[in-house]
Amino acid sequence: MKLEAEHPLQEAVAHGESWVAECREPADLVRACSLLRRQAATLYEEGLRSDVLTRTVARWNDAVLRRLLEIHHADFADLDWCWLALGSEGREEQTVHTDQDNALIFRGEDAAVVRERLLPRLREINEQLDQCGYMLCPGDVMASNPKWCLSLEEWQDTFATWIDTGDPQALLHGAIFFDFRGIAGNLELARELREWLIEYIKPRPLFLKQMAEYAISNAPPLWPWKQLRVRKSDGEKVIDIKVNGVSMFVDAARVFSLASGVISTHTDKRFVDSAKLASESRDRRAWVAAYRSLQDLRVRHQFEQLAHGQRVDNRVRLDDLSRFEREVLVAAMQEAKRMQASLRLRYLL
Repeated sequence: MKLEAEHPLQEAVAHGESWVAECREPADLVRACSLLRRQAATLYEEGLRSDVLTRTVARWNDAVLRRLLEIHHADFADLDWCWLALGSEGREEQTVHTDQDNALIFRGEDAAVVRERLLPRLREINEQLDQCGYMLCPGDVMASNPKWCLSLEEWQDTFATWIDTGDPQALLHGAIFFDFRGIAGNLELARELREWLIEYIKPRPLFLKQMAEYAISNAPPLWPWKQLRVRKSDGEKVIDIKVNGVSMFVDAARVFSLASGVISTHTDKRFVDSAKLASESRDRRAWVAAYRSLQDLRVRHQFEQLAHGQRVDNRVRLDDLSRFEREVLVAAMQEAKRMQASLRLRYLL
């Protein structure tokens, strides 16, 4: 598809969504998803910024999920429910290398009865998403897991336990579940849960301090003399651009947003919307730029792997980067260091 229209991105997104809308069976969605991945590669080659590209991919992923649920509409028609995207999909920051992180929230007088009815169909939906290219979550963080198919009250109890406990496992769950976003069904359920969550956290600063500790535990891989500290793999210097780069900014933005009551789940907006002072705004803009530069490197790496028929991952070889790209990488890590210093100061860590 040529991108020569007055609004080429809108045209590309609309084309992708129309492919999905035309699907009548799950097998049709498998073919549509293959087209969408090729379309994403085309947009990348056209020079689309990584942050816009990941939002576009998330929008297509939302369309795929909604169409799949429409195909299964008869199984849900008489229930009050909402499908939740978690993690990177919840933040609208998915790349082409992703697995599933999702959950379900519902209303019902007898939660156990509703859950028992839903779980077999949810397992089928998770498996069909896997066939579409969205891999089953290795940690089973999916709607078909009874632990993550809960009523509104059960979700509130679950979040309250994590917040009040603050143990390592609770903080790990927080890193995934606190980024939830309603995609399909009654979106009011997701909104109610988000508003409740913001209010519940306000009088509990200890939890935010624990989340901040969790965020800074993943320190930037820099030596004191501003050189990258990387591991060797098969004799080559390699950095996991997600774990040792992107995730640092995602985790910090989550803390700032929860502390400020920001509803948005997108990392860029979390940084910007949580700033209270002009000096904070300047810092946050620098952190957004650093975050985007890491995402640029990550997305380019993955599309190059796809183009060469390689298994897609987040492991970037330093020898594959130009001198300028290495300098950008170091600059991003320095901003991450400043960002974590800000968290240390705020929470006296």
